[in-house]
Amino acid sequence: MRVNPVLRNESKIAVRSIKFTLMIFAYIAALSIAVMIYYTSLNSRIFSSGLDLESSVIFYVVMAIGQALLLLFIVPALSSTAICSEREKQTLDILLSSKLTPLQIILGKVSASSLRVIVLIISTMPLYAIGALIGGIKLTNILWLVVFFIINTIFVSSIGVFVSTYVKTSKAATALTYGLVLLIYIGIIVITWVILIVTVYQMNMSGNYTSTVPKASPIVYLSPIVGFASLLLNQVGSGMGFESIISEFGISTYSEYISIAVQLGLSILFIYLAAIKLNPLKKKRKSKSKKVKE
Repeated sequence: MRVNPVLRNESKIAVRSIKFTLMIFAYIAALSIAVMIYYTSLNSRIFSSGLDLESSVIFYVVMAIGQALLLLFIVPALSSTAICSEREKQTLDILLSSKLTPLQIILGKVSASSLRVIVLIISTMPLYAIGALIGGIKLTNILWLVVFFIINTIFVSSIGVFVSTYVKTSKAATALTYGLVLLIYIGIIVITWVILIVTVYQMNMSGNYTSTVPKASPIVYLSPIVGFASLLLNQVGSGMGFESIISEFGISTYSEYISIAVQLGLSILFIYLAAIKLNPLKKKRKSKSKKVKE
């Protein structure tokens, strides 16, 4: 099997870099310290009141949320400069003059930035396994969470490479990538909530009072937060009636599968658009067409 040359080259550079080693160390150290503090406080309660399996569930949920937040800040930083850095180092023209197609270059950049984060995700699996050893968490739950994180990493990486293709400078690309990611993650939920409030207000103003709750707009599935929350709720439950609240607004209780499909579809779209933008032949065709018109 022939490995993408861009992926192979980027992987070699990353492995040989001290920054990547320090990033893995800092990432695992931060999560490990949090785990040690949590279980140190848990041990004092075990001696007095016995083992509470619910504590493992709380640990699993809190750690999953914490890791999701860390990945949300790490992935855009690694992917948003993929093409910009080549342009700033004046090596993009050399890369485009090789035998690689623009699609292969984009796929290599997305794969390289995603692979570095996937290493971080897999390296934290032993920390989750502590909860499985104590009880309350299944190994299948951990594996599903890892799969969701990997797909989410590819999705955010494709956004970063897409923005990097259209923006010339690294600073602007990084800022725009973070803005676009926050818009998709949080902005979509805010927009959905505003639409619900407006719908309820219009119903009240028109006198159309009804006991049924208005359904959320399907655009809510564009936010991976919905799929992530659905995944955790289906794995550990809530005990607070969140499942019934979600179903009342018309949101599927298995939104994680819809979210995975949406993320993969949007990733393909971003990669395709980035490859079209990177294609130098398209620019030549546009310049020729302008000359013909003149």
